[in-house]
Amino acid sequence: MLGILLLVPIFLFLFLKGFGTNHYSLPTYYPAINEATESPIIRNGDTVFQKIPDFRFVSQEGKTVTQTNLNGGVYVANFFFASCQDVCKKMSAQMVRVNEAFRNTPQVKLISYTVDPERDSVSVLKRYAEMYQADPAKWLFVTGPKKQLYTLAQNGYKVSAMQAPGTIPNFIHSEKLILVDKEKHVRGIYDGTDPQEVDRLITEITVLLHSYQQDEK
Repeated sequence: MLGILLLVPIFLFLFLKGFGTNHYSLPTYYPAINEATESPIIRNGDTVFQKIPDFRFVSQEGKTVTQTNLNGGVYVANFFFASCQDVCKKMSAQMVRVNEAFRNTPQVKLISYTVDPERDSVSVLKRYAEMYQADPAKWLFVTGPKKQLYTLAQNGYKVSAMQAPGTIPNFIHSEKLILVDKEKHVRGIYDGTDPQEVDRLITEITVLLHSYQQDEK
């Protein structure tokens, strides 16, 4: 009995220590599929996940933007158009919150792709970016050929961006914010008009950055 009584505090300490340890990790989305077998690709016992493909667009500063501009950290992406008066304004306001939360964290960047490149010229994007006080070193607004923008949305980020003849505007785009890790894998998808969802995004960016810090130790 005395031995058991002496062991109780030790077991209690170990339980509380384990209970307080953060084991939360983010999922990885979109396994790569073997087209011949239509099954996920497994390499060395691990699932291979799709990566956001490279792209080549132009920023609000008139500079070429590729995936290399986003290397070395994580980023949040969305699709919008500057003349949008409803959903896009809500998304941009929530992107501002993300930008402010990580203003002093160079490992976090943001990128907003227009789905209306015919009207969203470099100068239009620059005015839009300035309206949201976006630092071009931190938050990129990009334009380019419509087909390439839509293909990247649909096949890369797996979100909607398409022509919709007969509607005003004559295209459809997603309201999602997408979290991408430094390996270019999608790690989170959030409703960009919902502040609570964006709270979760901010938390999960912190979790992802923490996991990188732990890997470096």
